[in-house]
Amino acid sequence: MSGNWEPFGPTRRLDPADPAAEPVEPGAEAAPDAPRPPSPRPRRSLAVITCMDARIDPLAVLGLSLGDANVIRNAGATVSEDVLRSLGAAVSLLGVRRAVVMGHTDCAGHGSDAAAAASVAQGVRRLRAAMPDGFGVDAFMYDVAAGALTPL
Repeated sequence: MSGNWEPFGPTRRLDPADPAAEPVEPGAEAAPDAPRPPSPRPRRSLAVITCMDARIDPLAVLGLSLGDANVIRNAGATVSEDVLRSLGAAVSLLGVRRAVVMGHTDCAGHGSDAAAAASVAQGVRRLRAAMPDGFGVDAFMYDVAAGALTPL
């Protein structure tokens, strides 16, 4: 792509000294910049579909590192048309062959934990119908209070 693709101008790093910046909790400082992977292709040929909830660090939860997987975040970890389109591009352009759908407890996008789990199961069905033969799909629920990951 050429030109400015960001509709609201270039993204800038937040300056903690800026009076408009939100205070950061002690111990929550950002880690130093890790080396960037040399390729946009995920090393594990994996995509992770999860919620946009700020309490979830999908790479850390799954024991992955930067560059291991494409991460697609969507409210409620819902497998929407946008998610299917993004995943389709990851499959055809980046060699993704497997996806993890990870919902979570206490999700603002769902009325209950059971509804969040049901949405993940529905998303898995949509993925299996839309993706090519041999594409793998796994489903998990992440307990935000306990930090535990449970397969569905």
